[in-house]
Amino acid sequence: MIWLKITMAALMSGALFAAVDFVLPPRPPQPFTIQISDWPGDQLFALIEPLELAPPARLVRLEIRRGGREAPARDVVEAFRAGLADAALIGLERLPELLSDEVRVIYTCDEVVGGGGLVAAPGVMRTADLGNRPIGITFGGASDPLLAALLGRAGLDAGSVSLVTLAPEAAEAALRAGRVGAVALLSPSRIKGLQDTLGSVLLASTQDLAGRSTHVLVVKEGRIPDQRDHLVAVLRALSRSARTCRVTPERCLELLASASGRAASDWRRDFEAVRLLDAADNHALLGGGNDGPLARRLAALPGLTRPLPPAMEWLDPSLAEEAARP
Repeated sequence: MIWLKITMAALMSGALFAAVDFVLPPRPPQPFTIQISDWPGDQLFALIEPLELAPPARLVRLEIRRGGREAPARDVVEAFRAGLADAALIGLERLPELLSDEVRVIYTCDEVVGGGGLVAAPGVMRTADLGNRPIGITFGGASDPLLAALLGRAGLDAGSVSLVTLAPEAAEAALRAGRVGAVALLSPSRIKGLQDTLGSVLLASTQDLAGRSTHVLVVKEGRIPDQRDHLVAVLRALSRSARTCRVTPERCLELLASASGRAASDWRRDFEAVRLLDAADNHALLGGGNDGPLARRLAALPGLTRPLPPAMEWLDPSLAEEAARP
C-alpha cells in the first residue's frame, strides 16, 4: 500500500510541475551586452541591428550600450569590470588593466591611417604661446596613446596639461572664443577648414602614426565557450558592416546618421582618419601568437609598468578566423 501512495504522490507532483511549466512560459535568454564608447569605429555596432542581426537570424538578443561624449573612456572599462557588460570595446592601451581579469581579445575594430592633428587657436603660433589654456580633445583621453603621441609631438604631456572634451563640430567656436588653446582632431577636412577660416597653425600631426590600432573587443574568457556561436555571428555582422562602409560609404553614413541623429557629413569627417577592419583584417592582426602584429603593438605601448604575459594568454584569434570563413 505504501508503494502505491508513493507512486501516486510522484505522479501528482509531476503533473503539478507540468502545469506550472505550462502556465509560466520559460524565461527568455538574457541579452548579450556590449559596452562601447563614442569613438567612430565603435559606432559600427549601431549598424549591426538594421543590417545583419534581424530577429530571425539572432541567436540571443544583442544589447549595445553606448558611452556619451561627456563620459570618460574609463567608464567603458569600469562597466566591463563591474560585470555590467559581457564584452567591451576598449582602447588597446587599456588592455593591461584587464589582464588579471582573464579576458580575451577577439576583434580589433579600427586603426588610424593618419590625417589628424593638433590645431592651434588664432594667435597661437607655437606650443610656447599656449600658456595655461586647456587643450580641447575630440577623441580618446589622457591615457589614449594616440592622443598622448600627438600631444607629445607638440612638446606637451597628456598627463599634466588640462584637457577639455569637445564634440568635433564645437572645435571652431571653442578656438575662436579662446576657451582652449588648441584642439586635437582626427579629421583632415575639419583641420583644413579651421586653418582656412581661423588661420590656425598645425602644432603637430599624426601622419607618421598610420597603422596604430585603436579599439579592441574584449570578452571574459568564461563567456566564450557558451557564447561562441553568437560571438562569431556578431563578428561576421560587424565585418560585413565594415565592408558596407568601405564599398558603399554613403549608405553607411546614411544609416549612422539615422541611428545617431548626427549629420552624415560629421560622420564622414569622423571616419577620414580611421580605417575600419573586417574579419580578414582581424585574422591577420590577431594571428601569429607572440610574434603577431597585434601582440607586437601591445608590447610596444609606452608606459607599461610590468611585463605582459605571453600573447596567447590574452588573444583568441580563433573567433576572428571562424568569422572570416565564407
